[in-house]
Amino acid sequence: MSSTNCFKPNDPRDIRLWDGPAPGARGDDPCRDVPYLKVFRTWSGSQKPKAAIIVIGGGGYDRLTDTKEQAPVAEYFSQTIGVEAFVLYYRLVQSDGTYRYPAPMWDGQRAVKLIRARAAQLGIDPSHVAVFGFSAGGHLASTLALHSASDFDLPIHDTVDEQRGRPDLLGLGYPVISMDPADVPPSGSYNNLLRDFDGGELRHLQIYLSGEKNVTDRTPPVFLFESMDDARISPQNSVLFVSALRQKNVPVDAHLFPHGEHGAGLAQGIPGEEDWPEMYHRWLDAQGFLER
Repeated sequence: MSSTNCFKPNDPRDIRLWDGPAPGARGDDPCRDVPYLKVFRTWSGSQKPKAAIIVIGGGGYDRLTDTKEQAPVAEYFSQTIGVEAFVLYYRLVQSDGTYRYPAPMWDGQRAVKLIRARAAQLGIDPSHVAVFGFSAGGHLASTLALHSASDFDLPIHDTVDEQRGRPDLLGLGYPVISMDPADVPPSGSYNNLLRDFDGGELRHLQIYLSGEKNVTDRTPPVFLFESMDDARISPQNSVLFVSALRQKNVPVDAHLFPHGEHGAGLAQGIPGEEDWPEMYHRWLDAQGFLER
């Protein structure tokens, strides 16, 4: 794992999700056991509470090395769109299965709730907290939005956990959505997140963690972009999810580009796909999410 993914207690931009050990932590290694947020402040000098977007990078649930999906995206969100951006560094599945499901979901939901709990301190409007996830991070982001009523059997609770866990908006870039092998061939994300589950428990999770099977009328509005020639993660993930959202009349702004690159982040220099950040900016504005 890249050293840039390590929690640095002396960096004022790093916010540890739990003051003590995270639930299920096997140690206190800052590069493995400590989930945290890194803050990217907006340029705005306004004293009004800001909207917040949590950026969730991909990597198959076992790594977070693609920096195109992390700092560059958060910098764009903060400096160009004018929101407070937070990169989520969630725990990654280890070779022995440590931090498989539900550890990443604990970390993601905690991030949403922690930002709301510290909204006044951070200058955040707690009613304007969005998530944007790429690839496996898109699966995590969508799971948080679809199952916000659940705590994923979190074993310990504190006052932060009393906050609302549902993101107000959901953004997705070339996401993993389905965990059902009958719908989409299993990906690395599937193999890592559901490592060593079997039998009825595995089948339950295959359905429960498939976004296309869990859309309700409470699902927040969705922005999604995908390249239909994605050779690493099947674009069928996005097609199925968009169809399910439309069947439930959930507002969705979907951009299915004929060409793109998986893991491209802001997709600079990729014709067509490079337009998604500005499209997202306009969508956020149309949703009334941005400061007036």
